[in-house]
Amino acid sequence: MGKLRLRKYAQLYLMAIPTIAYFLVFSIYPIIQGVHTSTQKPRLLGGGDYVGLANYREVLKDRTFWQALTNTLVLSGGMIALGVIVPFVVAIALHEVPFASLRKLTQTVIYTPHLFSWVVVGGIWIQVLSPDRGLVNELLKLFGARPIHFLADTSWIRPTLILLNSWKGTGYNAVIYYAALSSLDPQIYEAATVDGASRWQKITKLTVPLLLPTVGVVFMLSAVGALRIFDQVFILRNAATTRTINVLMTYVYDLGMVQFRLGHATAASFLVALVGLFTVGFLRRAMRVDQTDLA
Repeated sequence: MGKLRLRKYAQLYLMAIPTIAYFLVFSIYPIIQGVHTSTQKPRLLGGGDYVGLANYREVLKDRTFWQALTNTLVLSGGMIALGVIVPFVVAIALHEVPFASLRKLTQTVIYTPHLFSWVVVGGIWIQVLSPDRGLVNELLKLFGARPIHFLADTSWIRPTLILLNSWKGTGYNAVIYYAALSSLDPQIYEAATVDGASRWQKITKLTVPLLLPTVGVVFMLSAVGALRIFDQVFILRNAATTRTINVLMTYVYDLGMVQFRLGHATAASFLVALVGLFTVGFLRRAMRVDQTDLA
């Protein structure tokens, strides 16, 4: 029976071999090698001494690691909140626009920042937020306010980073919400209109409850993305704000690529992965994502 099944599906098995080989070479092997490296004190020219769990213990004793974890959670919380709420409001507002041409134009404008890399976005906003001739500070001067060092002041850098992340990602999440809105049965709204429901009542009593499963999906996507933030922090950080916005991914980068402490960097990366798995698992159970479907 087994041989007959093997012959019957032999072509499918052969087609799967390249995919399996790809994951073995580029996913499984690096993980195994990473575990090995995390238990060693590697030498620059190859090899290393076995140190067991010493690298993990040293990382856990490092205050910079805990500061980076705190920064990650704070920034992630703000990014997740705005990444769920702002696109939700934008999608509902777009859905209520009666003119198709205006709706499409607005969608294009909102989605465009998502297409740019953080290198481009960072360069744009560094100029816009510049305390010398930046557009924002020039407007503040018109009202008699003092210039604000948005990217150099520790009290401003976190909210600035969260808002910039929202500005860049709102279009992507809004598309997900809008796709869910477009799939809703229009007869529900027609029945509500016949019953005398106002536009606000239809939004609060119909649209919002029907989109809750989609909110759960967007929440999970935002949470996973927020835990892996690196580009925006790496590009916008400086000597004055590094301690305030240094996150887990930049902490691992600094250990491995700047300080060349490869054993500690690998150990830290596995700890970061554990934090991510625990957080995502907790959120999945709290949001009950597996028990909901996309609206």
